[in-house]
Amino acid sequence: MGKKRERVRQCRQIRQLVEDNKYTKALELIDELPLEEVGSLDDLYLYAELYEKAERMEEKKAIFYLIYKRTKSRHVLEKLVRLILRLGEIEEARDLYINYEMSGDVTLNTFELRYLLAKAEGQPRSRLIEILEELKKEEYTEEWGLQLARLYEMEGLREKCIQECKDLKLWFGEGKIVDKAIELQIRCEDPAWEAPAEEKIPEPEEPDLTEGIVYAAPSVDITEVDKEEDEVAQPNEEIAFSDSVSEPVVVKKEEPVERTRPSEEQIAEILEEDTEDISEHGIRYLTLKSTINHVRYGDVTPHFVFAGGEERITLAVAKRITKELNHVGYVSAHSIVKITADKLNEIDLAKQMEKISGGCMLVTGASELNKKSVETLLEMMDKYGEKVVVMLAGPFDEMDCFLDIYPQLAEHLTYKVRM
Repeated sequence: MGKKRERVRQCRQIRQLVEDNKYTKALELIDELPLEEVGSLDDLYLYAELYEKAERMEEKKAIFYLIYKRTKSRHVLEKLVRLILRLGEIEEARDLYINYEMSGDVTLNTFELRYLLAKAEGQPRSRLIEILEELKKEEYTEEWGLQLARLYEMEGLREKCIQECKDLKLWFGEGKIVDKAIELQIRCEDPAWEAPAEEKIPEPEEPDLTEGIVYAAPSVDITEVDKEEDEVAQPNEEIAFSDSVSEPVVVKKEEPVERTRPSEEQIAEILEEDTEDISEHGIRYLTLKSTINHVRYGDVTPHFVFAGGEERITLAVAKRITKELNHVGYVSAHSIVKITADKLNEIDLAKQMEKISGGCMLVTGASELNKKSVETLLEMMDKYGEKVVVMLAGPFDEMDCFLDIYPQLAEHLTYKVRM
């Protein structure tokens, strides 16, 4: 017990040094600390961040191996593959990538890792194009769309390059990446165009984290996502997903519809009839059907957790719930803005609220939100009230632990859906 208390004291001391901007001293204490005896994952992530800032990437790698050993988290494994690729350790990255691909469904991150590994291995541009074309079918993002357009140009595929640039402008409207796409399109439309002689493949552009949260997108009625208008998908059921729909999605605003409202006794029965699940951390989860009923007949400010489920299904469920909010006239049910927890941790969310206000914000990988982001979310929900709906999503075990760590946030997130 004494040793455990000493470790807790040392970790607290390191956090205080970081808060005081005494990073050199903090690193000295971390170097002396047996990291396998550090109980808090938040502390380990902090130490990894400090090592990266000090350009001590091998130490950061060792910490991520330790975190992965503890959690077996696919998200952590993904970060580990990216880190090892940055270090140029191709064989090690290849072995870890195989584990990553075998450990779950194919997602956007799968294609990103596949591309990065193929590029590191020196595979031909034609192979990289194939990967990004498959990625586009999974989920269209501006940074990878521009990378695909650049590869088309390098391969002499002029018309495909021009079309890709047009797609980028259509879906994302404006921003630094769209501006680059427009420049590329103009260059390729020049009658004197020639395929570039440059052989070095550029790195993908980083999305604009300060201006690029909300993109202009074609107006899409949310019913495009559903098989039938009144069909409620149950957990583990397949949800039809339109390949033409990208994120973030602007939902066509509907006038509230008149519903035949049951009596108060009937409503009470409806809200109690569906089974619920209490996790080992004491978190109460509803079924999707029960959540839909609460949205229709409840009177609580709606914020949501989607725990478990593949990402694109989670997005479809978010759209379904947004549709229900739309029907009952909720003021913030006309758009969904999708952002990863990693990106949210990097931006000043308070400064972006005017863009987000009036819509739903879906945060994926939400268990990776840091303490500062959680505090900002709480302030935002209190300040803006019904002007914004927050939806947090991630793997069930990780979200359950996350909600246990931040009980005040869990209290604000009224509806917790186990997918």
